[in-house]
Amino acid sequence: MSAEHLYDCVVIGAGPAGSAAAIEMARAGLDVIVLDRGEFPRFRIGESFLPRTKRAFRRLGVLDKCMALPHARKLGVEISLGDWRHGSQYFYFRDVFGNGDKEAFNMARIHLDQMMMESAREAGAEVRTSCALRAVTRLHDGDVEVDTESGPVRARWMIDASGQASTIGREREQRRFHSFLRNVAYFEHFEGVIRPSGRGQNCFALVVADEGWFWMIPLDDTRTSIGFVARESLHRTLDVPPEDRLRWAIERTPVLRERMAHAVGPNQNRVISDFTYRCDPFSGAGHFLIGDAAAFLDPVWSTGLTLGLLGAEQAAGSVIRMLTGPLSLRTSAACERARHHAWTKRITDRAFRLVEGFYDPAFRDLLFSPKRTKTLERAFITLLAGEIDNIPFGVGVRCQALRGLCSIQRKRAVAARVRPFKITLASPVAMPPFAEAMPPLREKTPENSIS
Repeated sequence: MSAEHLYDCVVIGAGPAGSAAAIEMARAGLDVIVLDRGEFPRFRIGESFLPRTKRAFRRLGVLDKCMALPHARKLGVEISLGDWRHGSQYFYFRDVFGNGDKEAFNMARIHLDQMMMESAREAGAEVRTSCALRAVTRLHDGDVEVDTESGPVRARWMIDASGQASTIGREREQRRFHSFLRNVAYFEHFEGVIRPSGRGQNCFALVVADEGWFWMIPLDDTRTSIGFVARESLHRTLDVPPEDRLRWAIERTPVLRERMAHAVGPNQNRVISDFTYRCDPFSGAGHFLIGDAAAFLDPVWSTGLTLGLLGAEQAAGSVIRMLTGPLSLRTSAACERARHHAWTKRITDRAFRLVEGFYDPAFRDLLFSPKRTKTLERAFITLLAGEIDNIPFGVGVRCQALRGLCSIQRKRAVAARVRPFKITLASPVAMPPFAEAMPPLREKTPENSIS
């Protein structure tokens, strides 16, 4: 690469968000380069998608490619307490308000990320992998330069899609962590996990405990992603090696023990932190932040990829508007930066409220109440489906009413209080070692990365 060449935009990160932005801009005729420090194919978690994600893929023209990859249907969410009290509660995407997609899918990111990176190349973007960024040496409107292992790169604009590496956020010390969502995830892939039939078929399974929660995500016909997201307090005090904590939690949780009775996979888990943060402001001189580079949310509702793709559309649109069309129609940099910041803040605030609600005991009480109001439930499902960028007025009103009910529930019970399942007080039941007979579907996991 030569600093003599001036690109229209340099995108940092070739994950789904960065690749989506590159696809948009390259198809609009812009000269785009994408830089990524990693090698492809590569492992990531963040494997469960939303109906809104599906629509974003369709708009990009890559949905058919997605559906040709190994995947599993996702019709809704099954939520249980770890000891089966109150049974399972089901929330189906078919009940969303509006005409959006009524189902989604899960997929191993090793397949998805490879496909998105290759699609960016096919669209005309130059993609450089194994190309680490050393420093951002200049960052002004219309004048950006970065130093990489392969030499300097100049561009008019930058889109930071660097995931939890947070190139701009770290450099400018913009990352602000959430006050209590400082969790740690222990996870692995397994074969032979029992999948529910009947109402729970093709559902993302979420199992709730006082100390955190489990995910069970079918990835294809046979493989399942299992993870335990622990609150920071448990992570810091538990006298068990971090690589053994998934098994420790499974042996104390009846739902997981039952479904993993015949599981095949690694006996030790991988570990990542998923500290929730935001990097406000989300735009600045010469750059836009998208995806996990802008904000990372606890993954309980699988919002990450949707936010990344929607943010990519917004940022790419800003660059396209500034660099194409008659000069008289080009919008100013200040206008586009303000537009992107306002949009990202609005969507991020909504997503944060959705995630924070999950950790509210009052919301849990309403979640497991047999007397749930159907219209309020449908409004919640609409947000759960990822429809947070253009919320219909009626859905917004119902969500406000749901938040009001939670506020009342905290002070005076309108629904029965749900006693939380406590892993630390449960009696463990020893399980035989998992037989490692499955072929690996993984690369080394970068530390602190769920992008």
